Parts: sequence; structure tokens; C-alpha cells
Amino acid sequence: MTIVDAAHAPRVRILHCSDIHCGRPFVQAHVDAALALAREERWNAIVISGDFSQRARTHEFEAARALVDRFQACAPVITVPGNHDAAWWHAPFGYGEFSRVHERYRTFINQDLSPTVQVPGVTMVGLNSAWGTNPEALTWYPRDWRVKGGLTSQQLRDAASRLAQAPSGDLRLLVVHHNVVRGRLSKRWGLKQPNRVLDTLATMPVDVVCTGHDHEERAEVVERQGSRFLVSAANTLSNRMRGHRPSALNIIEATPTEIMVQAWTFEASTGRFAANATVTSMTRSMPHPSPLTAPR
Repeated sequence: MTIVDAAHAPRVRILHCSDIHCGRPFVQAHVDAALALAREERWNAIVISGDFSQRARTHEFEAARALVDRFQACAPVITVPGNHDAAWWHAPFGYGEFSRVHERYRTFINQDLSPTVQVPGVTMVGLNSAWGTNPEALTWYPRDWRVKGGLTSQQLRDAASRLAQAPSGDLRLLVVHHNVVRGRLSKRWGLKQPNRVLDTLATMPVDVVCTGHDHEERAEVVERQGSRFLVSAANTLSNRMRGHRPSALNIIEATPTEIMVQAWTFEASTGRFAANATVTSMTRSMPHPSPLTAPR
């Protein structure tokens, strides 16, 4: 990679997709279009925020692994598990072998459930929010079981520490599967104790929080406790879109002074993703910007 002077640097560009759902909901055309975009454009990194499989089955993860390799050939990739990737039946309600819940995800996708990926100009920190039916995500409502996620205080402290170690001027991303803001169509929060999580996120040195899970593309500036960050919620690449909406992914771009998130939706007539008109942006505060790096 070539480091260039910040004053003349191109934008940092991140491709954010989610919820591939290898298995019955899988849509080859959507994934092919996402891969085409990954190949044809230049990216500093690619985020895939969970739900690689539908039923956490071996053949689904094998197919997902092949897709991750194809994305990885285009740019560095960060992954986190989703609730569909968790074999919750190995440890129902906190009993059993929790080490087996993510056994296949670890085997085929990533041994690290909470990875840190750093490339010049970008630091990305992942957290596992997919606890199955374990207490970290469990609520009193049966419809939440196996679906809702959780982030513990220890996880959030760990993420804050890793983000704080990012080089000065880096774009700092936190990647989790479950949506941190309430879904507009679903009306549901992705995480247990969402207000506690949002309050904590507001104290962290994070610029963008990348999520999936809710199957609704969304970008929003969250202001809380005098701080703010951008949320990039990517729609699914499968056939499980909410409200009969098209599949969508997000593109995150950053300059030394601004961060932007824009959804790109799938157009069946062309078989490609195309940019939406709306761009959600936030002023970036970087007292000592470091040189940005041209994506490969």
C-alpha cells in the first residue's frame, strides 16, 4: 500500500455488508453483485457483520468461507458472528458446552470472535454480540430467545481499550452483529439493555458502529451524553429483507474532516448495487490527523 500526504489523500473507503445467510435464504445474485462492487472499486477494508449461515450447519459455513476468501482478495476483511451463526443448542440457557456454540464459526470463518483489524488509516474492533440463549443476551420475553444479542460491560471496556490504541487520525470502527439503534420497521432493539450500551458507546473513542441483524439499511448520527458517533446498519444480502425492500449494503467514506455513510441498493434490472441519493454525514474531529492511505 502507498502512503500519501493527508492534504492530498483520497477518502478512506469501507464496504459494509451483512447477513449473507448461506442456506435457504441465500441469493446468489445479491452476493455476486456485492463481490463485483468489491472487485471494481478500491477499498481500505471490508466489514461483514455476521449471519454468515442460516442454521449454523457445516455446509453453510463452508460456502460462507469461500465467499469470505473472495472478499478478502479485494481488501482486508473483519468479521463477527451473528445469532444465526451460534449453535445455541449446545448451551441452552447457560447449561452445556458454551465453547461449542461458535465451534463451526471458529473453524470456518474466524477463530477470534472479537478481532482487531488494523490497516493504515483504519482501526476496526469487533465484538461478539451473539450469545445464543446464554444470560448475556437473555430476557424475560420468549420471542427474544436465540434472536436478541448482548454486550457485557467487560466487552465494552475491552473494545474501548483497543480503540484507544488506534494510531492518531485513524478512522475507528466498532463492529457488532446486533443493531444498536431501534429498527424503524421492526420496532425492535437488537441488544439487551440497549440504553446502557448506547450510553457506554458514547464514552468510547469510536467514529462508526457497524451492525446488521435488523435487515434494514440505515445510517444515523447518534448523539448521547454530549458525544456522537455514526451508525452504519447494513441490510441483508439474502431474501429476508424487511418490508419488501431490495437488498442493500453500505459504503462508509471518511476524509480528515468528515465521515459519510451511504446505502447502495440492489437493482434487479441491472443485477448491480447502485447508490441511494441520501448520504448521512458527521463532522470528524481529528486534532492531529495522520496521513490517510490509498485503498488497494
